[in-house]
Amino acid sequence: MGSQLKRCFLSIEGLQSLESAVDWKLKTQEIENQLSLDANRRINLDPGYLDFHRVVLLSGKEGAQKIYLREGIWADLVLLKDKSGYRELAWTFADLKDGCYNDFFMQVRADFKAEIKLNQELHES
Repeated sequence: MGSQLKRCFLSIEGLQSLESAVDWKLKTQEIENQLSLDANRRINLDPGYLDFHRVVLLSGKEGAQKIYLREGIWADLVLLKDKSGYRELAWTFADLKDGCYNDFFMQVRADFKAEIKLNQELHES
């Protein structure tokens, strides 16, 4: 996508259903197409998810490490959580390998844990 590529992560509030993950990727592909110029993609939107153990991005491209979900969408495990934070895998994107996003992922994980706990407390009461 060119030398001026910039990566940005964001987290949406609230627990989301993983069953709808493919729908997230299909919607972002629609947005990418709408914003294309002369059939050239100007942005790349890869939704994903984070849980207690991993960061997974959704992709429209096949790969040996990716798990097929449906409708041409694959789950791409890019980081694993261990005691010291997140660690890369052989296929992890270079900018994710250097750990520059780990603080963000740790904060999102903390928010996720808090929301899981709150939901459990609400269901118990």
